[in-house]
Amino acid sequence: MLPAEITTVRLRLTLPGVADVPAMIALANDPVVEEMTLTMPYPYGEADAVAFINRANVSRKEGSAFMYAIRLKGVDEFMGGVGLHIDPKYGYGELGYWMGAPFRGKGYVTEAVGALIDLAFETTGLVRIQAMTRDHNHASGKILLNNGMQREAVMEDHTIKNGEVQTVIQYRILRREWTK
Repeated sequence: MLPAEITTVRLRLTLPGVADVPAMIALANDPVVEEMTLTMPYPYGEADAVAFINRANVSRKEGSAFMYAIRLKGVDEFMGGVGLHIDPKYGYGELGYWMGAPFRGKGYVTEAVGALIDLAFETTGLVRIQAMTRDHNHASGKILLNNGMQREAVMEDHTIKNGEVQTVIQYRILRREWTK
């Protein structure tokens, strides 16, 4: 099981809580977040934030997912989220993340994703971590490449979002490729 809090050079990754709901709503109600993510609802309301927090708590107890709020060290402000969904039967994890507009372009997501990859390989038996990005989300692809992941596949017509068929790019890092 991954810890409830992870620290990096600049960040604290913590469990999301009820106090984060106003910031989650404000930051997630951004057309860019909606456009670049596969599963974030839009508009994003209080019920969505509360459901996310509940899922984060239940899945942590089950050991099926570990979701974190991204915060600067010494600051409780919610900036975005990062998580890892684990399939123990098949030995892989799926990364997901998003960042609020005021905090983009500063390397915070790259740092959070790197910490989560390292911790997952250090503390679990996963053999693979993967992530999917929308095909036009080049910034997200760069985050994954900067963390040692490789572009693995173009998955055409993979998902339907808002009634439109979406192509996604899949990235992966294998345990045997990972170096800390």
